[in-house]
Amino acid sequence: MLGAFGTAPGLASLTIRDAYGQAAIPVTLTTGLKLANYGPIYVAARNGLFTQQGLEVTINVGGTVVEPVSIALSGRGQFAATGTGMAVNSTLEGGKMTVVAKMCGALGMWVITPPGTTFTSLTDFKGKKVACLRYPSNTITSPTFAMRKFATMDPKADGVEFIEGPPGSIVGAVRDKRADVGVVFEWDASIAAQQGLQVAYGFAEQMGPILLTSVMVKRDYLEANPDLVQRFCNALAASMKLIRENSAAYVSAMGAEFSNLDRQVIEAGCARLLATPGYVPLNPIVDKAEWDASVEHDFLAGTIRKQLPFEEMVDNRFAQKATAAFGVAG
Repeated sequence: MLGAFGTAPGLASLTIRDAYGQAAIPVTLTTGLKLANYGPIYVAARNGLFTQQGLEVTINVGGTVVEPVSIALSGRGQFAATGTGMAVNSTLEGGKMTVVAKMCGALGMWVITPPGTTFTSLTDFKGKKVACLRYPSNTITSPTFAMRKFATMDPKADGVEFIEGPPGSIVGAVRDKRADVGVVFEWDASIAAQQGLQVAYGFAEQMGPILLTSVMVKRDYLEANPDLVQRFCNALAASMKLIRENSAAYVSAMGAEFSNLDRQVIEAGCARLLATPGYVPLNPIVDKAEWDASVEHDFLAGTIRKQLPFEEMVDNRFAQKATAAFGVAG
C-alpha cells in the first residue's frame, strides 16, 4: 500500500506534515487494473510529491475499469483514475462525476504478431483472431473504434474475432498460435518482444491525442473539498514535470511498482512510452479536443450510450492552477 504511514509498537508516533506544517490528510485513490497508464501517480507516490502537498495517499487497484468509479461513489475512496468514459456512464446513471486531471493523453497500445507476419494497417485485422483482455478493455474497444472510424470496417462482418482473456494471457495466446495477433499495453509489448514476437503496429499515431485515462471525483466531493483536489493536482503536475526533466525517475518508479518484471522489459517499455507523443502528458490540463476524441471513441466502440460535453464533465481549474505553480505549461 503506497503512501500509508503506520506507528510501530513502542515507538513515538510519527506524523507526516507538509511544508506548511499541516498534518497530512489521508485520501484513497483507486486505479483501474495495474497498468503503465498510471505512471505519473507512481512517480508522485515514490518521490514524495503527494506528501509534499500534505496528502497521505493510499493507492488501491480496482479489478476492472468500472470499479474505481463505484468505489468513489460509495465513499470508500475519493479519487478514481480509469478510462474517461467511466465518468460519462456514471453521470448518465445519476452518479455525477467530474474529470479534474489528465492521466494519459495517447493510446499507448500496440499490435503484436508472430515473426514474419505483416501488419502495417488497420485493414490487416480482417479475418484475424485477436487476443485481448475482457470487455470493456481498450484492447477490444480501441481496435473496434479505429476499424470503424479510420478503415470503414465492421469488425464482425470483416471476420475479426476477439479472443478475450485475463491480464497476462495475450502474449501466450499469440505465441501459442491460439490467436493470430494480439492487442496489448505495456508491459506486454516489451514482454512480447523479449519472447521473440513482433511489435508491429502502434495506435497512437493513427488516433492522435485522446483522453485515454483521467482522474475523476464525485461532483459533491469536489464541491466540499476543493483544497484536497487542488493538492492532488499539484502533485500530478509536479510529477509530470519531474518525468520530463528526469526520465530516470520514471524508469525507477515503474521498476519499483512492477518489481516482478525483468529490468530490460521495464527499460524497453519506458522508452517506448516516453517516445509516444502525449502518452505521459506534459501537464494534467484536459484539452477539449482530447475530450471530444475520447467520448467519440467510447461511443463508437459501444462503451457509452451518449456523448456528454466537455463543459459539463471537465473542471480544469485545479489542473491549470497546479500547472502554473508546479508543472510545465504546454
